Parts: sequence; C-alpha cells; structure tokens
Amino acid sequence: MFSFHKKTSVSHWLLLSLVVFALHFVLGLIIVSAVNGKLPNHGLTPVFQYFGVFKLIWPEQPLSSLHFMATKSIFVFAHFDERSALKLWTLEYDFYTLMIYLAMSLSLGRLLANYQTNASNLVIKQMVAFFLSAFMISFSVSYMTVLEHCSGATWVGFVTLYGLGINEFDLYPVYQLIFAIIGILGFIGTFIWLNMGKNRGFS
Repeated sequence: MFSFHKKTSVSHWLLLSLVVFALHFVLGLIIVSAVNGKLPNHGLTPVFQYFGVFKLIWPEQPLSSLHFMATKSIFVFAHFDERSALKLWTLEYDFYTLMIYLAMSLSLGRLLANYQTNASNLVIKQMVAFFLSAFMISFSVSYMTVLEHCSGATWVGFVTLYGLGINEFDLYPVYQLIFAIIGILGFIGTFIWLNMGKNRGFS
C-alpha cells in the first residue's frame, strides 16, 4: 500500500500545504484580473454585517444560523472603480470554500512532501492527475461576480460562460456538483492508480 514516508516532517508538509493554499488565491486573482483587465484594489469582509441576523436566528435555529453564516463571504477581493463607485468584479470566499481549499492544500502538500522524500512512489502522470482533480474540486466551490453578468456571488463556471456569451441556461447547482464529483472520482482514482503502480514496482 502507498504510505507517506516516515521521514516526511510535519513542518515540511504544513509548509508545502500553506504554499498550495496561497496558490489558490494567487492563481485565482491572476486569472480573474487577466480576464477582466483590472487588478484587485479593494478588500472586504462582508461576513461581519450578518452577525445581527445570526444572533436573531441562533436561539431557535442554531444549525441554520451556522449554515447561514458559513455561506456568507468571509473576505472578498475586488476591483473598485472610483469613477462609478462600483465593484467591477469580485472574487469571494465563504467558509465552505475555504475548508475545501484547505483540505485540497493539505492533501497536495502531503503528496508533494512525500514525493520529495520518496520520489519512487510517484510518477509525473499521477502528480498531474492529482492536481487536475484538486483543481476541479476547488473550482466547483469558487465564486465571483462580474458587474456585466451578475449582481451577487455566482459560481465561477457560470460567470465564465456568461463572459463567453453563453447564457441560455438556468443556474442549477447540479453543474457545480458534476465538477465536484469528477474531481473527487479523479482524486480517488489517482490514489488507487498510485497504489497499483507501486505494487507493480514501476516508478
């Protein structure tokens, strides 16, 4: 069975995980800025404005109130246009999104740490498959707005299609779910592939 090398230190794993976690934001901002032609110049923490509603809901529906807060953007990167006083685009991160990013980062950080200490367990094709699967999972929980296409935080897949002029469809969560399922199956499948390859002795 595939196992992580004993010499892989926790600090090294966490450092690599932190790098991968940061790349989620860096790459997202690079792509969004490049597509929209505007760099981020504004930061927001919208979640705080919902604490009043949270306190009202909490006594009677604690679970619902927690879910309510978890779906609100914890922080937002945006391009704010001073002339129009409008946010031309935003990239938003709620609790669920950040937890998925963290899970993917810890998994890939451990994978990279193991690869550095015991490279014979992995091949490049498997590494690429892991990263593509992780990308699809992270992509499925990423949200943004573009002033021309949507007024509220919308899944990046829909916003991308809107930007391409494709808007003759309804916003069904099933499309996000499909991306997530493909990513999860790819992640599991690559892990199995990794174990099979190791057991057969190729590197």
